[in-house]
Amino acid sequence: MKFTSIPKSYSSYAEPLVYAFDTQSEKADVEVRIINATTNEVIGRKMLYGVSEGQIDIAPYLRRATSVQLPDAVEYSQILETGVQIKVKVEVAGVTSSSRNFIAAKLPASTYFTLLTDQLHRRTMTRDEFDVIGFYSSPDAVVEVVVEVWGKSYGYLTLEQATGGQCAVAVTALDFDDGPEDLKVSFKVDGEVLAEVEYELKENLRGARRLAWLNSSNSLELYTFPMRKSILIEATRRHIESQLGREAAEVEHDGELKLLSAYEPQSQLEAISKIFTSQRVWLIERNVCRKVELRAERVFTLPYDELSLVEVDICAAEEGVRL
Repeated sequence: MKFTSIPKSYSSYAEPLVYAFDTQSEKADVEVRIINATTNEVIGRKMLYGVSEGQIDIAPYLRRATSVQLPDAVEYSQILETGVQIKVKVEVAGVTSSSRNFIAAKLPASTYFTLLTDQLHRRTMTRDEFDVIGFYSSPDAVVEVVVEVWGKSYGYLTLEQATGGQCAVAVTALDFDDGPEDLKVSFKVDGEVLAEVEYELKENLRGARRLAWLNSSNSLELYTFPMRKSILIEATRRHIESQLGREAAEVEHDGELKLLSAYEPQSQLEAISKIFTSQRVWLIERNVCRKVELRAERVFTLPYDELSLVEVDICAAEEGVRL
């Protein structure tokens, strides 16, 4: 038995990953097993009957076997393994293929390094929040992530990716003292800066809420919606409540939130709007992540000159939870 075709390492399981083989014998029943090469767990199997050659697309098995993991809490900057990369081998009639790493992101085979984020590279967050930036690097590219802060003093730290492939970095100003005002994340390969993301560190408004979701590369995106809609109309609500009662004046229930983005350019609005294609959404509070659900699959854009804003409705994933 021999494999006649094997997908390239770091191909995406969002697309077909076809293993082809030739038993080099008469037709027979053949068992195919897909194995997690890191844990040796069998994540899929299939019987092929009366074949001397055949093929199997393992991508559906990998999509079921992988799940994006957001850390329970982030208190310091760190490289994250988010669970979207998997190393597998395939066994056919007792013969095992070489191991291959496969990822969620669909990228050209020639990709050396790229960020896996849809949002602008100039962002805001508070000093005690964190952000997650997904990226991909080929096995030949050892990525060095440099986090720098400015304010009353200058500080920096360096993080290094252990292996190539798809992963992410969580960044926060909690690593630094003296109340930094600006933060920059630089991605370096062989000393050359290939990408940068900059942050203005400032306090949120009272009703701000930070959400996380997955983009098309199964990479995490985080954004702080600066205002709850109910706060915008609080004075009106109080007036109605005094006339007709609290129930008539409700804008949102305890387990629901209506959130408004800042006025953003079109490219950022499009990035935020992809929250509705995400399989999972989280609410981030005090750097702790809690799963929530979207109440309605729609986004409202309200034009304001060259900028617009997005309105998002979310609700608690568990009944009785207050947001």
